[in-house]
Amino acid sequence: MYLAGQPIQDLGSLAGAIADWDYVYPDESWFPVIRDALPNRFMIAHDRVRFTRKANHARSFAVPSSFELIVSGQSMDVSISHADEIVSRCSVDMNVDGYAEFGVWTHPAYRGRGLAKIAASASIHQAGEQGVTAFAWHCHASNTRSQKVAAALGFDVADRYQAFSASIPAENDGDLEISYCRELAEYFETGASEIVWLDFHAAVAWTLADEPCKAVIAVERLVQRGWTGKGEWLQQHWALERLNVYPRFQSAVKARRSAP
Repeated sequence: MYLAGQPIQDLGSLAGAIADWDYVYPDESWFPVIRDALPNRFMIAHDRVRFTRKANHARSFAVPSSFELIVSGQSMDVSISHADEIVSRCSVDMNVDGYAEFGVWTHPAYRGRGLAKIAASASIHQAGEQGVTAFAWHCHASNTRSQKVAAALGFDVADRYQAFSASIPAENDGDLEISYCRELAEYFETGASEIVWLDFHAAVAWTLADEPCKAVIAVERLVQRGWTGKGEWLQQHWALERLNVYPRFQSAVKARRSAP
């Protein structure tokens, strides 16, 4: 959700139209009134970085043995597979009038091998072949890994800004200080008394704070309170997947899957 231009007068109606789970990007003009425009009081500021590059001169990188680069037709998205499993991908998050924004993901077990860089380079090439002339890369300010990939691909920092969300401002282990993760866990647990699914983010924060038992309790509470999300969202989340070794977590996931 983008809030552009000058703020409207009826901020209450706007807040009611924004979903609690939306990721809100306000222009600077909105910051003096942003709290009145947000849908709930548990949204927090996410520091972010935007990178840009103007020319399509991305370097190409060799794909490691036993890995396969997957480029599908006219799509700008590129994946890398290993043993028939997608382990890294670069997706175009926005593509408007020759402008495209790119995002990358790599399975935690395959990080540190340069796969994100390979996939992103191929995706940028695909985009350039299809008429994209302005390239952008966004990530959390805490995500130094993503920033290193962007720099390696020739992107430069364009600006730093804030967005707002009722979620964790991180994408990898170690992005945030443990003390801050603990603070966020307690904050989202408080919020879960009003918005049930905030226990999902409480569980994520407890996991990142190296408190797996508290994370499992948050997941159990989430399911018991009638959360309607998918069990796969718990099992496959980049932080929560480490909880799969706990029987109580598995039981909670099973209960969610068997619920209506």
